[in-house]
Amino acid sequence: MKQTLLIAGMAFSSLAYAQNAPGLTIHDTRNTNDLPAAYNYEVKAEFKSRVAVGVPGTGNHSGMLTIAPWGDSTGNKRHQLNFNDGGIFYRNGLSTDPQWGTWSSLLTQSSDGRVKIGLNDPDTTSPASLRIYNNENTLFELANSVGRFQIAKVSCNGCYGGLIGDTVLRNLGNSHNIIIAQPNDNNDGNTFIGFQDATRGIWIKFLNNGIAKFDGKIHAKEVEVKANVWADYVFKKDYQLKSLEEVEKHIAEKGHLPNIPSADEVMEKGINVAEMNTKLLEKIEELTLYSIEQNKQLKSQSDKIEKLEQQVQQFLTTQK
Repeated sequence: MKQTLLIAGMAFSSLAYAQNAPGLTIHDTRNTNDLPAAYNYEVKAEFKSRVAVGVPGTGNHSGMLTIAPWGDSTGNKRHQLNFNDGGIFYRNGLSTDPQWGTWSSLLTQSSDGRVKIGLNDPDTTSPASLRIYNNENTLFELANSVGRFQIAKVSCNGCYGGLIGDTVLRNLGNSHNIIIAQPNDNNDGNTFIGFQDATRGIWIKFLNNGIAKFDGKIHAKEVEVKANVWADYVFKKDYQLKSLEEVEKHIAEKGHLPNIPSADEVMEKGINVAEMNTKLLEKIEELTLYSIEQNKQLKSQSDKIEKLEQQVQQFLTTQK
């Protein structure tokens, strides 16, 4: 890329110099595709048929600029820039090479400012302001001295860790974290990061007040929810356990258990999972206390019945 930019800079510098010089002669060699060895110690401008030199782009004709700073391969390669209606293209080759290298695109820009990078892009109607195309795997990188961030479009199973058609984001280097930052730090819930589909619109929201909203199902192997309080307070001596008669009366009047939200409240406001788990455990522990008390009563009644049976047996024995 650095070499490409350097060549482009050299070409534009040459053109700028030509404006101050008497002029750079344009050679009409439209039907020829001269090999690298044909150029020595020169900067040459030519009028070319685009098809004759096999350059990508559009239009029948093109302008070509060749820079050959030396007479043999010890001075490195010759460089060519081609300007046509489809953009600016570059290739190079040593004087000893039997043919030029493959054309690569420097810039493909439409009349409305849309830029394309890549060869043989079949989509001519893309609305993208910047489009990067490759007929196989496409990879875009943002890099510095400590790592690389990649956005890849996958064309083979397993490539970049994805399947055919997947878009993969990867962070390689000192860290593998990918952070999506939300600059609004007002903690007011007015901004969010969202995911959407065509059916439900935005169905996942991560709000700037630490709340996440999901309009759909969550499937997980394990969910850990932290609670501020747990229901073991039911087993403390000072806990006021309602009598079953009180519970029955509350159900008859309210239509739900004490300390449990009504159906209307749940439908309107939803539930806090940690709080609801605590409330449900509260009811289980209350049921346990009711069961313990009932077991005591049953045992007491059983003991009384047993004593009555013994007394009856003794009475029947004395009557014989």
